[in-house]
Amino acid sequence: MTKQDASVIIPNWNGLEFIKNCLNSLKTQTFKTFEIIVVDNGSTDGSVDFIKKNYPYIIIIELKKNTGFAFAVNRGIEKSRGEYVILLNNDTEVDKFCIGKLVEIAKKYPQVSFIAAKILNYYKRNILDSTGDYIDEVGHADNIGRGEKDSKKYSIAGPIFLATAGGCLIKKEAFKKVGLLDEDYFMYFEDVDWCFRAQLLGLKGWYEPKAIIYHINKASANRIKPFVEYLQFRNMTMTILKDFPKGLILQRMNWLRIFWVNINTVRYFATQSYLWEAIKAEYYILTNLRKILKKRSIIQKSKVVSDKYIIENIRRRKLTLFGIFKKGI
Repeated sequence: MTKQDASVIIPNWNGLEFIKNCLNSLKTQTFKTFEIIVVDNGSTDGSVDFIKKNYPYIIIIELKKNTGFAFAVNRGIEKSRGEYVILLNNDTEVDKFCIGKLVEIAKKYPQVSFIAAKILNYYKRNILDSTGDYIDEVGHADNIGRGEKDSKKYSIAGPIFLATAGGCLIKKEAFKKVGLLDEDYFMYFEDVDWCFRAQLLGLKGWYEPKAIIYHINKASANRIKPFVEYLQFRNMTMTILKDFPKGLILQRMNWLRIFWVNINTVRYFATQSYLWEAIKAEYYILTNLRKILKKRSIIQKSKVVSDKYIIENIRRRKLTLFGIFKKGI
């Protein structure tokens, strides 16, 4: 069996129109000792047959139904043979040096457990999609630099708190310490949650601007927008309850700010015709609260870093009454 330094894992759900470009870009990589694992979430568009016919060397895990991003990625991790796991969306194109650069940095910095690539807009390649992720003190998470023009400040490598699962490397040994992705998330925030848990355990992240990926962005999610809105609201709340240490919740009466933002998000969803999605999200949290708090207990008891460290790496969020009602957040 050929030795593999890295395993590229690509979840796929009806991604026939995108995945050809993604897989072709992986064929051009200057770094060669990696395997590709496509985990298919019950696609009905012929994408599995297309991959089998045109890319017979690719490992395919066929799931009977759409089990979500987190479940699919976990099955890929369990199957992987590489020392390094590279998570990739199916609607991406990978620069020919990307995999090699990610592996190079992983080997160079043994203290780093996960590495974010520079992700650019597929259609406007001077516009950023992500240079790592952040989360603020009321639970909102987003891509660093999203929508901005690429510039010198985004060409500097350095530590980050979170990485997006659409384009990052995670060392296999880190999963042994942190665990796999939380499958209750289905999709969205599962990467925020995993990186947050890693940070609580003292594992570090890194941003590498020379590893470049081009991303179409939410190509699959746009087909199921109401479901996406539900998941994003639900999973944001779940992440706060699980991962925010006591010091972060209590500082500056942050618990009250979190509560107020939660209530106002329901109001905002109602104005956007997503009231039912907001109600479902709140209902899920209430009916699964015991389970969520049990996870919190395990996570917080295992924490090795100080609350101060976490607070220093969380973005401050200035809230005003006018701003909340105007933006809905």
